[in-house]
Amino acid sequence: MLKSLLSTLVVLTLAAIPAQALVGPDTGGLDTEPGLRLRIYSIGQAFDPALPLQPGQSANVDLTVQDVMVEANAIFQDKQELTAENEEKINNHYVAEWSGWVKAAKKGKYIIHIDTNAQTILSVADITETTQADQNSGNMTTTVELELEAAWHPIRLVQKVAEEKNQPIRLSWKQPGTSKNEPSTALDSKSLLAPKFYFRPTQVGKKLLVEGGSRPGLGKKLTRVHPGYRVTNIRPGGMEMPVGGLGMLPDGRLAVARFDAQVLRAPKPTEAPNGELWLISNPTSDDPTKIKGEKIAEGLFEPSGLKVLGEDIYVSQRHEITKFSFSKQHKKWNQMAVSKGWETNDFHQISAGLPWQPGPTKNHPGFFYMSRGAGLGRGQNPPDHGAVYRIDLSKPADGNYEVLSGGHRTPNGLGLNTAGECFVIDNQGGWTPSNEINHIKKGKFYGYYQRHNPPNAYGSPFQPKEQHGVKGVTPPAIHLPQNEIGNSPTELLLFPKGHRFEGQMAMGDMRYGGLNRLFLEEVDGVWQGCAMRFTQGLEAGPNRIFFGPDGSLYVGGIGGRHAGTWFWINPKTHKPTYGGLERLTPSGEEVFEIDHMKATKNGFILTFTKPVAKEWLEHPEHYDMAQWTYLSTGRYGGPKVDESDLEVTKAVASSDGLSVALSVPNIKEGYCIQLTTNPVSRTGEAIWSGDVWYTLNRRPI
Repeated sequence: MLKSLLSTLVVLTLAAIPAQALVGPDTGGLDTEPGLRLRIYSIGQAFDPALPLQPGQSANVDLTVQDVMVEANAIFQDKQELTAENEEKINNHYVAEWSGWVKAAKKGKYIIHIDTNAQTILSVADITETTQADQNSGNMTTTVELELEAAWHPIRLVQKVAEEKNQPIRLSWKQPGTSKNEPSTALDSKSLLAPKFYFRPTQVGKKLLVEGGSRPGLGKKLTRVHPGYRVTNIRPGGMEMPVGGLGMLPDGRLAVARFDAQVLRAPKPTEAPNGELWLISNPTSDDPTKIKGEKIAEGLFEPSGLKVLGEDIYVSQRHEITKFSFSKQHKKWNQMAVSKGWETNDFHQISAGLPWQPGPTKNHPGFFYMSRGAGLGRGQNPPDHGAVYRIDLSKPADGNYEVLSGGHRTPNGLGLNTAGECFVIDNQGGWTPSNEINHIKKGKFYGYYQRHNPPNAYGSPFQPKEQHGVKGVTPPAIHLPQNEIGNSPTELLLFPKGHRFEGQMAMGDMRYGGLNRLFLEEVDGVWQGCAMRFTQGLEAGPNRIFFGPDGSLYVGGIGGRHAGTWFWINPKTHKPTYGGLERLTPSGEEVFEIDHMKATKNGFILTFTKPVAKEWLEHPEHYDMAQWTYLSTGRYGGPKVDESDLEVTKAVASSDGLSVALSVPNIKEGYCIQLTTNPVSRTGEAIWSGDVWYTLNRRPI
């Protein structure tokens, strides 16, 4: 099939593995199926194959294939709910990645042939070999000899299709005992295993490469902990800690709700509860031997929200909100339901929360806000799913909730701002083109349509009768572009009084990782604002966050195996992580970064945490800006549309050097606007992160 093949020979020897019976691969807990996982990342134009992909991006295509065999003119196409007007077909200028496990049935020499004229990177176990095609020689065969023990080994093959002629590729091998004259055979599903996922989130559009001049925090994700904090692992005894809720008792013990999200499987909810409630003593200690854990409850269904009021602990489970109170007389924790009555019949319908709001009178116990995920099985949806509830604690537990809003897909985190307004995150998906921060208004629908076919399936609350249009959909307060500043956002948490970012919100993200910051403002009765990077460098993707009274920030991570992206990949081990519990303690260091960006009649005011030289601030060319909006479709996520660069025509610095007013013509309402800048403070510090994403719903008058 491939002609004029040029052979190169690389001999690699893997570390010996003790002889043993052939067992399955170490998959990190993932389910498997025959074949290899193939992901296609569209670059959209000719590119330098020496440049790597920016990490953490969602692929355009994600599927399991039976072998590595691509002919010329092959077209890759996402299989998920394609709409006729938005089909994305990829046949050149892409990066392909095959990954999984390969079985060496017997010990010996394996000869692998890679037939392609593209640059490739082959990794087997701990050995990686990069091949660079000779563009003048046509197709090229690279021969790699491996001394393998009889075992399953991780395998990863990356192909850089920088030009259309690079596309054809074939992977074959000769196993031990094959004669020299025998041809190699296709490496196929008999010897391959791929990770198996129920749901494979993909994302249309061009993917980003690590270009020259970019660095962590400037066109790239951060890679380390914010200099204003130091990180400490506080998992007691090193135990696994997949966190669903955090809070603190008056005596300083940290309350932690935990559950194993790895057992979640679509479409039905779990039958056996595995959630627990723990108390962590001495969580502020730097001595791990002093950090102790005590389990006070078990048998909880996916506890995904927690709030401490006085000495009581409230936990939101799949089916109810439970109050835990300690009996000093009996020396035990008692529990009782304080809200219940909603139905759940899908694994995705977790109940997250629990921001609390005081009641209208002194004796009123107040209100909880709770969100419920939409069903993704789609064959069944009970009433009032994909919604935000307000629970009145002054009323009996049965049905004391009010449905405030609908059209939420994965509302895995809520928060109240300083004005008491409720905001909820959402994860991009069908009819939800980006990750979002939504301001909750009673009776509003936020975009995630669900089939309506009672009595088995009910549409989301307040869902318009005219399905799948934008009419009747309340736009987000903030867009969080996929892979740029979010991927699977989680809890919202106000920075406390006295903090440098008091009044702003911190936001976790279990797939993008780390924490981001949000600045919100109200313009003409509509909330909008911006997102900025804050920190990375944590052991797991943050699911729940909590500020302690001393200013320490507690971070709990979680992860599951039901989807190809619902877990954090440890950048050091490149393996999924499914839990973590850490403390970020203020270091006292003042960091130079963007404080916020605020909309004005003519553009924006950009504010920094430290002064910048007036001469630098007033150069318009020091600010790169672009804008776009989104197309809402039935597939996972939506493409950016109407993209355009923006020009800063005037920049006027404040007298203290902390802010600059930017005049920016042609900005549009309903668009996401990105700004990138790279100043140095007056004292010579490089900016921690120089990117900001602002969603402009209203232009100030």
